[in-house]
Amino acid sequence: MTIRQKQSESWEELLMLEMRVLCKFLPQNFDDLENFTAPNMYSPVIHNSTANQFKNKRYKIIQEAKRQWLNITFYAYEIKIQEYEQQYQYELLQLESQLLNSITVDGSSVLNKIKEYVTYQTEQLKNDIYTKMSAFRGKLLRRRQRSSLSKTTTGVSPEPYLDVISNPFKTREWNHLSLGKTFSRIEV
Repeated sequence: MTIRQKQSESWEELLMLEMRVLCKFLPQNFDDLENFTAPNMYSPVIHNSTANQFKNKRYKIIQEAKRQWLNITFYAYEIKIQEYEQQYQYELLQLESQLLNSITVDGSSVLNKIKEYVTYQTEQLKNDIYTKMSAFRGKLLRRRQRSSLSKTTTGVSPEPYLDVISNPFKTREWNHLSLGKTFSRIEV
């Protein structure tokens, strides 16, 4: 059960990170990456096409760096969860061989009871995590709405951008463009 508990903690952390990505509110260390990878060193006096090119390149670099870091983080969590699973399977085989090689007659029934118990406890851990995730999502959305940084930092999701000096769209129109081709009409 200790191994399953550690595995579920890693799984919970992974789900929390996925929820942060979905809610577009990444952990602070991802936003720190933005200042580290491409500080805003150049700010032209005249806003022309060169300034827009520079700004767009900077945005793309930051977004790609965050995506790569996020992919590495996801991969690390997946490996950690797999390692716990392998450790669990190994320990279960050890226990099985000890119980079946012992002198007791009901070694297999004891093993079945242990497996049932561990399965039940694992399901309880999963249910607890799902309950925590819905509460976490609500908190995350509220924190994102209150945060001024979430509106100024670069995200990891693909987002449209214009290569023009000024944006001809209103906020509502721009948000509609961000939805992609799945939406066919603008609500007025």
